[in-house]
Amino acid sequence: MFLNKPKSVFVKEMFNSIASQYDFLNYVISFGQHKFIKIKAVEQVKLSENADILDLCAGTGDISMILAKKYPFSGIKAVDYSENMLNIAKKRIKNNNIEFIQADALNLPFEDNSFDAVFISFGLRNLESIEKGLIEIKRVLKNNGILSILDVGKPNVILMPFFNCYFSRIMPLIAGFFIKNKQYSPYNYLSDSAADYPSQHKMVKILKELGYSEIKNYNYIFESMAQQVAKVEK
Repeated sequence: MFLNKPKSVFVKEMFNSIASQYDFLNYVISFGQHKFIKIKAVEQVKLSENADILDLCAGTGDISMILAKKYPFSGIKAVDYSENMLNIAKKRIKNNNIEFIQADALNLPFEDNSFDAVFISFGLRNLESIEKGLIEIKRVLKNNGILSILDVGKPNVILMPFFNCYFSRIMPLIAGFFIKNKQYSPYNYLSDSAADYPSQHKMVKILKELGYSEIKNYNYIFESMAQQVAKVEK
């Protein structure tokens, strides 16, 4: 699947290669809905006006921009493994309360108990290990800190065949018109990673097993996208 490379290396190279096309393709394959969903996801989390916030796997900065608008007095760290994605975020965002940092989500350069909230949007399934990523997030969250995960979901059995068809056939076909590297399209990877990603029910179970509490799940677009919001108690 990863062209004989470790997943972390493949993912970093993949996002570096599509950074300039990423926002446009997201708009196309989500039918313009991805920004709306990200805004709703931020609205589900209530924070103080001067919270310390980590936007993990920040990409080109959509969530960081929404957070900066909603919490203009907060300190926001936007972290991503891909330098090309972060470079685009820096060009898009001119905001003094956002700091951009290139780092590995499994080995964050922050002390324990650093953040009031961590947002990770469409990035958890790109990590070598979901569980290790959640443990690292838990480490950097303060007591009563909040985690928000936004990613693909699993629709009900009636809609699942349509969901699978779109992700496995239609979406890679659409993206294929714009992707130069045909050896293994990033949107074939997206299809595969979406299929392997845990369901909403399973994600809630994983969070519980890792010691997160007050877990809530929110579904979007007929459950094809989902958000889990959880709290850390130390």
